[in-house]
Amino acid sequence: MDVRTAIQTRRSVRRFDSARPVSDEDVAAVLEAARRAPSWKNNQPWRFVAVRSAAMKDKIVSAVPEDNPARKAIASASVVIVMLGVPAEGEVHQDKAFYLVDCGIAGQNLFLQVVELGLASVWVALVDGPAVCRALEAPAGWECVGIFPIGYPLEGEYNKSPRPRKAIVEVCFLDRVGNPLPL
Repeated sequence: MDVRTAIQTRRSVRRFDSARPVSDEDVAAVLEAARRAPSWKNNQPWRFVAVRSAAMKDKIVSAVPEDNPARKAIASASVVIVMLGVPAEGEVHQDKAFYLVDCGIAGQNLFLQVVELGLASVWVALVDGPAVCRALEAPAGWECVGIFPIGYPLEGEYNKSPRPRKAIVEVCFLDRVGNPLPL
């Protein structure tokens, strides 16, 4: 699969086939893709924890609001990758903490590798981040940036229609905002 296809076919999937485990090799490939992401000054202000144990998944689920459908995704995923950001290792420019940008790029790399492997995931960020960090015994100052339940999608989950996107003329311009891009 090429990158364009991965980008166009990626879906946020929250239902997994619990009978099909994700291999250690695929987990390693996903983590390698995330680890290879670019970051400001190559600071790499991220850490990744692969969670397979049901007990640890339960601790993570308890940090997700009860009305969040991602709770079931975390519980049923073959593996859950938790991305922790290390703000002290990131740069701040114009009062913007760029470790979040760097982690976002790593998360996208992770997503695209998941799709290429025929797996599925969803980025879960509506969580009690400090509770997740405590459960994982993360050092003080680290932050939970995202939780990625990963597994094989249930039949039909990946074939759903993509969510609508704004038209290119609404979000892309030439030379200045409002000047249409001649496509």
